[in-house]
Amino acid sequence: MSHLLLERVSKHYGSTTVLDSIDLAVERGALVCLLGPSGCGKTTTLRLIAGFVEPSTGTISVGGNILSRPGNVLAPERRGMSMIFQSYALWPHMTIFENVAFGLTLRKIDKAQIGAAVGRMLSAVKLDHLAERYPGELSGGQQQRVALARALVVDPEILLLDEPLSNLDAALREEMRFEVRRLHDEFRYTTVYVTHDQAEAMTAADIIVVMNGGRIEQIGSPEDIYSRPRSGFVANFLGGANVLSGKALDDIHLDIGAGVVRCAEPLFTKDARGAFSIRFHELDIRAEEGVNTVQARVTRHTFLGATRDLSLVLANGTTLRASTTPDLRIPESGAVWVRFDPQRCRPVTL
Repeated sequence: MSHLLLERVSKHYGSTTVLDSIDLAVERGALVCLLGPSGCGKTTTLRLIAGFVEPSTGTISVGGNILSRPGNVLAPERRGMSMIFQSYALWPHMTIFENVAFGLTLRKIDKAQIGAAVGRMLSAVKLDHLAERYPGELSGGQQQRVALARALVVDPEILLLDEPLSNLDAALREEMRFEVRRLHDEFRYTTVYVTHDQAEAMTAADIIVVMNGGRIEQIGSPEDIYSRPRSGFVANFLGGANVLSGKALDDIHLDIGAGVVRCAEPLFTKDARGAFSIRFHELDIRAEEGVNTVQARVTRHTFLGATRDLSLVLANGTTLRASTTPDLRIPESGAVWVRFDPQRCRPVTL
């Protein structure tokens, strides 16, 4: 049985549907990322799990016990969950030790036990040497570690994180992605992590739940979702991809309007509309025509250090993006041939 289970959960505000009958099962000890753009329903899902919001339909259960259903929601403080918000929510007048100890102090635990538990947790997040400092004396990354320590020290049934790294700069975000994963590997709490950042999800998650428009588009491991996206939305949102559509000439050939592309597997139904995705870095840019190529014109190229980003337009006006080696030099408005590797053409729904 799944540890955390959402069954046909919806949330409506008047005539507006924020969450549309989702099902989600989270195994004990897994780190699941809810990934999607603003307004897709991921934060609402987290707040429903936390007990801050009542579902309009469906049930939420932990360990087989129903915590939420319409008209009956167990209070957040009785759920055995810890939640970390974007703002960290540290008490500025308390030391780091006192912030981390706060939840244990409310439970009236023996002072010696509190001291030992807080000491172990501060050591785990590598902040034991800063125990007597105040939050205002710490960097953003250090404050986020304090928030993690405070959430974990109470030994929660489930850990909930709502865009926890969004207030950090790029370098600190990258560092903290690995820190979140390290702490999860050490403590193995069941964790639900909300983010719009695909790099965070790819780095931290065991399972990614891609959401769009209040629905779940796809669930799978980071590698599965990246390698086998089921829809054009998922292909674009996770990793960046070109999605091309057209009329199927047979089960492997698609007329995309600027040429015919052959795919390795039988993906299409003859005479029907079909679509496939291919990642930016999987396009092969050539100076001459070859097998499975389509002519294009370069409209923009940007040097990014390790790569060069190209914007291309096909004869029928379809635009593509390609990521190439930095030494490839093609003048803007220059003509090129784009080769589609048949093995990299993945079927998607539009």
